[in-house]
Amino acid sequence: MAIEIICLVVMSLFFIVAWLPASYGKLKTFGPKWVSSNRTPIPNKNLEGWAARSDRAHQNLKEFFPAFIAAVLILGLTNKFSHATSVVSIIYVTARIAHFISYTLGNVIARAIFFFAGLLSNIFLLIYPFI
Repeated sequence: MAIEIICLVVMSLFFIVAWLPASYGKLKTFGPKWVSSNRTPIPNKNLEGWAARSDRAHQNLKEFFPAFIAAVLILGLTNKFSHATSVVSIIYVTARIAHFISYTLGNVIARAIFFFAGLLSNIFLLIYPFI
């Protein structure tokens, strides 16, 4: 199986569980009744600290993951998997997971580095079939 497909599977599995930290924070902040409800705002209670950062990291992942899916599918459909796309796919997966962790931990510099590494990797994968 192509490395790019394996990376897609790994990212899909990560995507499936990435909501857990923020949901745990929401459970601790708002309680189980709120978590299992339609989530009407609770006055004077906000998600803060690591839980808020984890929620934003998850939102960021939801915004950027579809482009990686498209890139891998386009590469596969155009038969353009190569050593370069394998390496860059691994960089993308590593960068996105590290971005999520560094965002949750509040490390701004690492978060920015990993964000741009993931973004540049994704751009490369998207344009590779056309070069």
